[in-house]
Amino acid sequence: MSDNVNASRRLAAEYSAKADAYARHWAPVIHPMARVLLGALPLESARHVVDLGCGTGALLADLRSAAPNACVIGGDRAEGMVRVAQRTDPCSLLVTDAEFLALRAEAFDVAVLAFVLFHVPDPAAALREVWRILRPNAFVGIVAWGTDPGTPGAAIWTEELDACGAAADPRDAVVMGHARMNTLERLAELLRQANFASQRIWSECFAHRWTVEVLFAMHTSCGMPSRRLASLSEKAQAICRERVRSRIVTLASDDFVHRPEVLFAVARRPG
Repeated sequence: MSDNVNASRRLAAEYSAKADAYARHWAPVIHPMARVLLGALPLESARHVVDLGCGTGALLADLRSAAPNACVIGGDRAEGMVRVAQRTDPCSLLVTDAEFLALRAEAFDVAVLAFVLFHVPDPAAALREVWRILRPNAFVGIVAWGTDPGTPGAAIWTEELDACGAAADPRDAVVMGHARMNTLERLAELLRQANFASQRIWSECFAHRWTVEVLFAMHTSCGMPSRRLASLSEKAQAICRERVRSRIVTLASDDFVHRPEVLFAVARRPG
């Protein structure tokens, strides 16, 4: 089994284990950003729509509203994420890998990949799979991070985790491919490599204000600090948490605002 496949499996296992926390603390942050994409896609006339990397299903209701005549399905590599999505959307969900989609060729009018392509070891291969399942002249919509300063308090966590002797982030770099698509030019090149015809590529800046408690809960349950904290003893974890909390509560109000740049792309599979 290849290293890339193993990395994908480990990432899926991580997201499965943290699916409930993800749904509570992270999905509500990125959902409004991803929803912007829908207005640029031809959803009103679509008959078959797929949300690839659907996570806990936050975007599915929006897709069904925007595509009232379509059969909308969602797919994700993490079985635990799909199980959470099934609680509110029990139909039309499947566990599938973006690089090896368990979907028939030329079946869909629109495919959406919101905040997922950078987690795929070979994003160009995933886009070629998307090309395969789309009908001629059908569309793909992508959401990815552009310039991102990181969530508030992330630097504090890094300093305190380092001071406590925590191990490095165990997540494999091959599934953290933000740098491969964090500019409009790079995103356009990925689409070109998969033989898509770009229709519109743009960026928008967002602002999300955190509270101390929600931010701390996100970091310690499904964010990067949670992965590094796991390498410490329970006593060291408690010390690290307390050190971070004592520093985060002193931050100015404006320091709790996350201001990422988000990239959007709409492209067509040529007829």
